[in-house]
Amino acid sequence: MKRLFSKITFTHASGNTSVFTYVNEISIKSTWKEFVDTCEIIIPKNTEKNGKTLVTGLNSLFKRGDKVKVELGYYPKLETYFTGYISKINLDAPLKLFCENEMFLLKQNTLTKSYKNVTLKQLLTDILPAGIKFSVPDATLGAFRITNVTPLQILEEIKKVYGMEAFFKNGVLYCGLMYIPEFSKVFNITKERNVIDNSLEWQNEEDVKIKVKAISMKPDNSKIEIEVGDVGGEQRTAHYYNLTETQLREIATREITKFKYTGYRGSFRTFGNSKISHGDIINLRSKKIKEQNGTYFVDGTETTFGQGGFRQNVELGRKAIVNAGTSVSEFVSGSSASGIFNFD
Repeated sequence: MKRLFSKITFTHASGNTSVFTYVNEISIKSTWKEFVDTCEIIIPKNTEKNGKTLVTGLNSLFKRGDKVKVELGYYPKLETYFTGYISKINLDAPLKLFCENEMFLLKQNTLTKSYKNVTLKQLLTDILPAGIKFSVPDATLGAFRITNVTPLQILEEIKKVYGMEAFFKNGVLYCGLMYIPEFSKVFNITKERNVIDNSLEWQNEEDVKIKVKAISMKPDNSKIEIEVGDVGGEQRTAHYYNLTETQLREIATREITKFKYTGYRGSFRTFGNSKISHGDIINLRSKKIKEQNGTYFVDGTETTFGQGGFRQNVELGRKAIVNAGTSVSEFVSGSSASGIFNFD
């Protein structure tokens, strides 16, 4: 039987570190749909470490803003599942630490700025805390005004107006894309072997009704809006920058194919054999119904670790289109994904 193995490292304001190799429960949520990845850590409240109580009194160990690194696995293998900061401490028994990833740093200060014309790169250079690395597409936002808001609120506004997602990956802030191909790993998942339970629903392309609302922002902050697809269908909104109406309609029509497909929607729960992250690719196979094999992007994960075992709940995103005659290996090679892993 595999033995659960964990290592949680806290770095305090003093620079000292505390390492815990035991916890009651850990829950980690990560998705490109939300700005902030979260981690909840439950520890017995009566625990002492290095002669200090954990949270009470002037000599307490944990404080808001302490750095956190969570490594999980089956002995002796460990993988880093979360890095971030303590954002809140619940003093009830058992002790619960609420943690957030690097987005925590983007919530601490407010800014006021005004631009007649600014690029996304220049804006992030001006507003992000020192030391935060970022990667963004070339985009001009036009006139932009900021009044007493945090960098995170600015990212929320960019997403709302320009449709650019923002999330941290490996300590770098990415803005503009849902998936980063160079970080994508492909996991071969067999339903009958690797899936504990699921909420997957099979859909046929002809039964899917989708309407895409596409918006193109112009450099002068005006915009073009069009709708394509099925009347009364499930609406998806896509944002673009500085496209003509003809270009916008062509791209929006192609966008529909991402959602109108024959395959699965939903999520499944699997073991913690290897870390799955949003943006990875699941090659989902079935021994019983091979016609239902398919390849999908991952939109989000929830990882739990503790007395109930080590599990990952994986939310499937859109289907990753593999052309007929192309193997998954060739698909990965062509998409710059970083490798294929059997989930055994």
